[in-house]
Amino acid sequence: MKTKGVFWGVLLVAIGTLFVLRNFGLFYFRWYDLRHLWPVILVILGISLLPIKGAVRIILSFIIVIIAMVYITTKPMYHDHDNLGSGWGWHWDGEKHSDWDDERWTDQFLYENYNDGVENAVLELDAVAGEFSISETDDYLLKFERQGNLGKYYLEADNVGSAVVLKLSMEEGKIRSSGFNNEAEISLNPVPVWDINMDAGAAKIEFDLSPFKIDRVDIDGGASSIWLKFGDKIDKTDLQIDTGASAITIEVPEGVGCELKTNTVLSSKSFDGFDKIESGLYQTPGFNSNDKQIFIGIDAAVTSLRVERY
Repeated sequence: MKTKGVFWGVLLVAIGTLFVLRNFGLFYFRWYDLRHLWPVILVILGISLLPIKGAVRIILSFIIVIIAMVYITTKPMYHDHDNLGSGWGWHWDGEKHSDWDDERWTDQFLYENYNDGVENAVLELDAVAGEFSISETDDYLLKFERQGNLGKYYLEADNVGSAVVLKLSMEEGKIRSSGFNNEAEISLNPVPVWDINMDAGAAKIEFDLSPFKIDRVDIDGGASSIWLKFGDKIDKTDLQIDTGASAITIEVPEGVGCELKTNTVLSSKSFDGFDKIESGLYQTPGFNSNDKQIFIGIDAAVTSLRVERY
């Protein structure tokens, strides 16, 4: 057996194992943390050149990989409790900093626990800039995973009877205007009825909301692009967009009636499956008699608008 192939096999198995254990929730890390493993490749290459028996090389490689796995899964982290309500902010970092370092790439993991008494939830998201996605369901009420160097986010929760208002925003202070990276993944609990209010700066928005009960979505700001997908989990959904996005794509189910109102001038539009009722008003056939309806209102300076049925 060629030991060179075994060495690389060990490394690939180790990395794959990390992701499997992460997906099962046994520990948390982001793919970006794997950048710390590059010296392991040099060490394994060095072992392959040593004048020792193949079995010894394999054993040494296993030991090195195990040490690397232990390191990446037990790196020091600090918890920031300020203004987080019952959520936590996990910053995977070697040192605790009292001041946020905008130049440093950092991960955040914020969450709010779900309890059975929650019937309605409101997410107020101050996106600022970057890429934001929603697609996964979760046992938490809300889970926010973010990586980048733009700034620090806070999560606040206010309970009002059976409703919870979640405010996810960036701390006030200096925000980088160039050379930044900000990627955020948001997971929601599918049980409550959701309202989502988003103040989008220079943000790319990709929200697959089909697994959730969405009562209302309101997007305001200057998003660069918006992609939204809705489901049929609730009888009526209202979407309002007031932005300067360059492109908007909205997907709605075939079995749901949909009404689109827009008074914007478009250079490109596609409303397949819609009938034009009057200027700026479009409806799917049988909209008024459909038990499930989605109302879309768009007041935006966009170059492209697509509403598709799936």
